[in-house]
Amino acid sequence: MSVEQHPSNLAPTAGALAMPSLPARYARFGNFQIDCEREELFQNGERVRMQAQMYQTLLILLSQAGSIVTREEVGKHLWPERFPLSLDANVNTALNKLRQALGDSPEHPVYVETVPRRGYCFIAPVEFSNVAALPALERGEGALHAGPENAPAEYGSHPLRYTLPMALRIATLLLAGMVVGALLVLAWYSFSVRNHKVLASRQDNTSCLAESRLFRGPLLRFVAFPSQQCRW
Repeated sequence: MSVEQHPSNLAPTAGALAMPSLPARYARFGNFQIDCEREELFQNGERVRMQAQMYQTLLILLSQAGSIVTREEVGKHLWPERFPLSLDANVNTALNKLRQALGDSPEHPVYVETVPRRGYCFIAPVEFSNVAALPALERGEGALHAGPENAPAEYGSHPLRYTLPMALRIATLLLAGMVVGALLVLAWYSFSVRNHKVLASRQDNTSCLAESRLFRGPLLRFVAFPSQQCRW
């Protein structure tokens, strides 16, 4: 996240109270990491764009993670000169924008829970550290969830390979061998039938030729061998 400064009616005033400090430079929750020194928020190593007001609201909640933070407390930090004027709408707007940046929902909260008539509570576990965490892909996490076409090249990812089980590979080879054997048998049978027909035709022609030498007359050929279809 880059903290962006935008002029707005809801922007904290110059006399705003100092933002609460965290026990370490980095705070991690879910797949987010906040850098207090650079005032930036990252999600899976990618910078999340957010306004200064959203960042300060997140900082207030993280400083009291697990405890209820009242609307009045948020208002005192962000708009001390306007307090105790009606700031409910402004506080609600700030929390809604923060939820959108975190992908959270007031109906099914993962990070920020609304406590009716009391305030808000950061309910996700928070880890504080002075050492920045590596992105998930650099730690080798998510390798089974990210497809090879989505894995960034800079992390040295390689396409996932799928290997058939040994039994299935053997069965495939056997089936291929049976198919090849059947084709060879079919080819041999076709060749044998063709050779048999050629030999039979040659034998018939030879028999007819011998008979034609014994019976030269056309009439005798017709009478003596009515069933023979010899070609002379």
